[in-house]
Amino acid sequence: MLSNIILFVTAVLGFLSTALIFGKNKYQEHSLINKYLIAITTSNAIRFLFHGIAQAYPELDISKFVTVLDVGVIMLMPSFYLYFTNIIYESKFELGNLLHFIVPFLLVSLFLTFLYINPNKADGVKKLFFFVIILFYSLYTIFGFMILYKHVWRRKTYINAIQKQNKLIKKWSIFLYVSFVLIFLIRLTIIIINYNQGTSRDNYLWITALVWMVIFVKIILSPEILYGYNVLNKTIDAATERLALSSVWNLESRVLPITSEKDRKLDEKIKPLLLEYLHQMEEFSFHTNAFRNPDLSPEDIAVALKIPISHIYFILKFHCNESFTDYKKIVRIHDATKLLEHGYLNDHKIESLATTVGFTSYNTFSIAFKNITGVTTQEYVKRF
Repeated sequence: MLSNIILFVTAVLGFLSTALIFGKNKYQEHSLINKYLIAITTSNAIRFLFHGIAQAYPELDISKFVTVLDVGVIMLMPSFYLYFTNIIYESKFELGNLLHFIVPFLLVSLFLTFLYINPNKADGVKKLFFFVIILFYSLYTIFGFMILYKHVWRRKTYINAIQKQNKLIKKWSIFLYVSFVLIFLIRLTIIIINYNQGTSRDNYLWITALVWMVIFVKIILSPEILYGYNVLNKTIDAATERLALSSVWNLESRVLPITSEKDRKLDEKIKPLLLEYLHQMEEFSFHTNAFRNPDLSPEDIAVALKIPISHIYFILKFHCNESFTDYKKIVRIHDATKLLEHGYLNDHKIESLATTVGFTSYNTFSIAFKNITGVTTQEYVKRF
């Protein structure tokens, strides 16, 4: 009875997670990064639902369909790996990714063929299939570790806002990877127990369901983990009431303590205008080409926005988590990504992109691009 409740609750949480992910993709334009996560959450939610139904209503005799769902679990291994790959940078869907599913699909087809068409050979095929599952799990566990360790867990940057983002994604990817390994170990243990008992019934599925329940709850309670490395997200290009670079600005408090009477008086003047000032600065930063000027200064921003220079300096000192130099890099790299997306390299060389957006050297641009986007310019172009 309790195991049934666990299965049904996990299924419901799985469908809620899928709905949340799909909603984020649809309304916030992150349509690609979570495609594999949607496949993972949906397939598991369906699996737990029908296992619960099969146990609660044995007279329905849906055991064959449940078996198909169980065997199809092998498809989730490449899905996890491809999701981890897409965390690093969101790429277009490529037909080459389907190659990861060819061998699992053939194995599932072979297994089901022998199980239902030629049951005399089913025992031998089961042993082979379980061996291959263990091999597949092991390989994709290693592949996942290698790509996460190299591109996510060791990822470093000197930009404060991106450091916070990297930390968030690192924690999420470690959590999901450890969960993946734990599920693998639980499934392996269950297979061994069932083999020794001479049964094919999955009486211990509720244990795996508990792990999935934790994953689903994590997704529901922390939807910010769904975006991957996307500090330069599409909200920059949208007219919204919220700030595009919310992690750059410090609205609730001040970066540094105010020690002078002059700054206290400025604080009183600026406080009711702060949000308006920041919106104007972001509008100026992302919707003009002003930052392409390599010599752009806070004075230039003050003149353009008709804001007192003392107010601009106060905001940059007390309400900006980045130095003005790093803030300029963020804006310029965003400019560079937009140019790349619109085919800049069709008529220009990559070296000229650096000077076009305001960098004085290609080397500085290249380092900043990798730090902020997480990929090189060549890797970024491959997406488009």
